[in-house]
Amino acid sequence: MFKAARLKLTAWYLLIIMFISLSFSGLIFQMISREINRFARAPRFRVEENFLFNEDLVIEARHRVLLSLLEINGLILLIAGSLGYFLAGKTLSPIQKIVEEQKRFVGDASHELRTPLTALKSMLEVSLRDKRITLKEAKSVIRDSLEEADKLTLLSNSLLELARLDGAAKKLAKEKLFVKDLVADCLKQITLRAQTKKISIIPRTNGTKVFGNREKLAEALLILLDNALKYSPSGSRINISAQTIKNTALIKVSDRGAGISSSDLPHIFERFYRADITRSKNNEDGFGLGLSIAQKIIEEHKGKIEVKSKLGQGSEFKVTLPLFS
Repeated sequence: MFKAARLKLTAWYLLIIMFISLSFSGLIFQMISREINRFARAPRFRVEENFLFNEDLVIEARHRVLLSLLEINGLILLIAGSLGYFLAGKTLSPIQKIVEEQKRFVGDASHELRTPLTALKSMLEVSLRDKRITLKEAKSVIRDSLEEADKLTLLSNSLLELARLDGAAKKLAKEKLFVKDLVADCLKQITLRAQTKKISIIPRTNGTKVFGNREKLAEALLILLDNALKYSPSGSRINISAQTIKNTALIKVSDRGAGISSSDLPHIFERFYRADITRSKNNEDGFGLGLSIAQKIIEEHKGKIEVKSKLGQGSEFKVTLPLFS
């Protein structure tokens, strides 16, 4: 599809350029021909120094001019065609990338939605066919069904969040924010879960200020803390710190958990990507969308997010944001 569009766009480039070039060439040819004829028919050039007017010379001169113009237009056609094809590719490349990402996103989302739906449908069908099901068993089925429904809710909310971030439906309202206040907002939501796993979260923040949306930045930090909590063993510690480096705010979230293998590191911000083996042994719910959402939020604030990790030794996520000025 994009190859055909690229060729069509190149053809339009060429059509416009050649129309302009040929129009100017025709105009130039007429002007030069007029001047040649005027020059040849001037009476003083007919008589002075026995000059003899030759019609063949005029025709040859016109042919030479026409041939030169055709050669120039051929060269323009070659150069414009090459540049047009190149520029058409440059123009369509971002669109092609977006369409391919959307196709992959829809395919992955369909697959992820199908899994809990299939499990939910199977449980309910088996239970309905079982005429000897007890009240206790029925409650268990309902409980499992609710868990699958919660997974679907989590997935649909994440998909809607990504769609909103991709579409940029509305501009984020931004204000001056203290990083310590953002961290405090996150700790309110995650401390109870951390205590349940006997994991301590140590904040080390100062007066670092950033300019952004409080809700979205807190969401991004919460995703990083939530990931650290998921893959950290009981009794371990998670550190979150903030410091000012030149004109940027550097926020770090580090843990001593399962870590990420070197083969998985380049892909962890991809949608629906979930590293298997060690990290999946935690049996934590997730669809591989959290880090994609966090990255989108940080990029919306003109920042960037990076990660360093070693398998079995833990991970450190670095968020860099512009300072409030």
